[in-house]
Amino acid sequence: MTIEKLRINNQDSGSVNDGFVLVRWRTAKGCSVDLAETRKHLRELGINAGPTATLIANRAMSRGIAVSSDERRRLTLYLGKRRIWFDGSRSNINKVLARRCTLYKDVTARLLRNYGVNAPDNMVFGAEHVGPAWQWALCKLPVVVKPPNGGKGDLVHVGIDGFAEFESAFNTVAESVTEVLVERFIPGEEHRVLLIYGKVAAAQRRIAAHILGNGRSTINKLIHNKNKQRLSSKNKIYIESQITIDDAVLSKLGSQGLSLDSVPARGQKVWLRSNSNVSSGGEAHDATDDMTPGEIAMAENVARAIPGLRVAGLDMLLPRDGNGSEPHVLEVNSSPLITGHHYPWAGPSRDVAAMLVEAMFPAATSDSSETRR
Repeated sequence: MTIEKLRINNQDSGSVNDGFVLVRWRTAKGCSVDLAETRKHLRELGINAGPTATLIANRAMSRGIAVSSDERRRLTLYLGKRRIWFDGSRSNINKVLARRCTLYKDVTARLLRNYGVNAPDNMVFGAEHVGPAWQWALCKLPVVVKPPNGGKGDLVHVGIDGFAEFESAFNTVAESVTEVLVERFIPGEEHRVLLIYGKVAAAQRRIAAHILGNGRSTINKLIHNKNKQRLSSKNKIYIESQITIDDAVLSKLGSQGLSLDSVPARGQKVWLRSNSNVSSGGEAHDATDDMTPGEIAMAENVARAIPGLRVAGLDMLLPRDGNGSEPHVLEVNSSPLITGHHYPWAGPSRDVAAMLVEAMFPAATSDSSETRR
């Protein structure tokens, strides 16, 4: 396999710097490129690419699409006159207005509800307005308290139905941000659904950190064993995401009447956290084939509700195992990570990087001279 190394001038690259020269690689179409080789080439371009960008660059190079660094050292893909950049999971695929709208959870929910997509009622309050916030929440209990534009499940307090707990959660969030979002709690099982150009590409069921009792070992020992299992899985995402015993874990155990020294019965599921983030010990199981036609239609309506939204990760609550009655869209992420779909804890891998590249550059797939604009 030969990699063609090209020099392109600033006019071709779209650089704003006079005399700026970029170097790019592309392969003959159909040649396979392994991930290690891709990472090597990205380093030569001065790009410290994470897993998402590396997967995208790899699939692009295998399809004869030029891979380069732009004037900001972002991963940039070229084919004909089409140029798309990636900075981590951020990119210029989505329109600016769509990206801005999805930064604010209350704005997103309002747009979705106006379009007929199920989304929870919510309201944003100033950090000093715990009283008015509680009055609003009273007719919607239980509620969720969280930052209006936070990510990764940080500072999310779920299932609150009393003032003391509400006040504590509200003030905890208010210590870190200037505004607090209060939202009606929606029952259901958490799923992350990936949209690519208006179509569902993949879905994962996200499960919070937990252990299963064996009737002999303490919870402390079972957590240790679970971490060993993650380390030996050869799945990089889980190797780097251990379950840390912290105040949140101790609090969650306490809410179940348990401690680290408790010995759960054989088969007993013990929850360790409320959020399902893989980074804090959660698991992501492929659920692409489990979505119903109605759930798929609702997810795909999100792209219609937010013009210019071409790629997104949806946090959805779906009714499963008696939990919940209707699907809802909780949040829309316009800069979604895709690696979880490639490396699930359980179920088949979904090559969403290839789907994304082919959607961005259909000419690379169809051999047409036309490119998506």
